[in-house]
Amino acid sequence: MADSSSVHATSHILPIRPQQSLIIDLTPQVYDAFMFPIMECLKYSPLVPALTKVETVPMECLSQIFSTAHYDKSVDRIFFDILDHKASISKQRFCSLLEFEPDESRVNPESIPVGQLFSMFYNMGYTEILTTVTKFKKSCLPPQWNGFFTVLFKGLSERSAGSDGASRLFMTILYGLYHDINLDYGSVLWQQLIQSLASTSRHSEISYARFWTLVTKWVMDKYHV
Repeated sequence: MADSSSVHATSHILPIRPQQSLIIDLTPQVYDAFMFPIMECLKYSPLVPALTKVETVPMECLSQIFSTAHYDKSVDRIFFDILDHKASISKQRFCSLLEFEPDESRVNPESIPVGQLFSMFYNMGYTEILTTVTKFKKSCLPPQWNGFFTVLFKGLSERSAGSDGASRLFMTILYGLYHDINLDYGSVLWQQLIQSLASTSRHSEISYARFWTLVTKWVMDKYHV
């Protein structure tokens, strides 16, 4: 993910937050047997690049980009420094790094009603009554769906703790896969990237690091760093 051998001594190098944005092994046989069908389907889903892609980049560059990054909502771009360059990345460019090309037919994840999310969970076998998203607990799902949620959370969520629940927006990823719809997954992951900049440990470790390596490699190539 990050190449420490190419790092110069600097006080600005940050460690990577562990147990977050992990590279997901999509080989069904490495999971419990009850997960085989779900993982086999995931292996052919549009989320494969987002679950598996990573770049090897210098920690110095990765740390600088993350520590200087800020989001400008008015233009929907993230701005940052790379060595002596001022740079930025748009949502569309970030999505293209994950192989989500522009497609006007994609379903806006914000348009999916909470009630439809709840119906999905009940169809999966959720064992408690859901009244709000914050009450959701993956431990109330049957083992195969609990495991599937965990795989998605570990690979795609900006959070690394409290994995028994998730935001409404993140839940739409599961909804899109469950119903096999052309969801705008890139928008969800773009929001995760933005949220990583609001991490409480922002100044001590790199959050959502695997995705930031993709941004770092892209901008290094752009400026021939």
